[in-house]
Amino acid sequence: MVVVAETVRGSGPRDAPVNMILAQTSPQHPLTEAIARAAGQLLGTARSSSTIDALVVAEALDCAPALIWTSDPTDLRLLLGDHPGVTVEAI
Repeated sequence: MVVVAETVRGSGPRDAPVNMILAQTSPQHPLTEAIARAAGQLLGTARSSSTIDALVVAEALDCAPALIWTSDPTDLRLLLGDHPGVTVEAI
């Protein structure tokens, strides 16, 4: 749900694509301590402070194979490193 908080800004047209994608996906499970710890390790390895990006990558690694769509692929790819099973694509 951190991705929803990072992405939506109300109920306007800007949110429409996000709402369409959310309507087509299965319910997500809550953030676990294991995913949070994995995100912390990714932050340490990448020497990054992008916590939300690290949570997204850690979740994707846990669900691999996975695809992450983002407007900023550089930071996510840095966090992903050479971990297999996750693809990052720019939108």
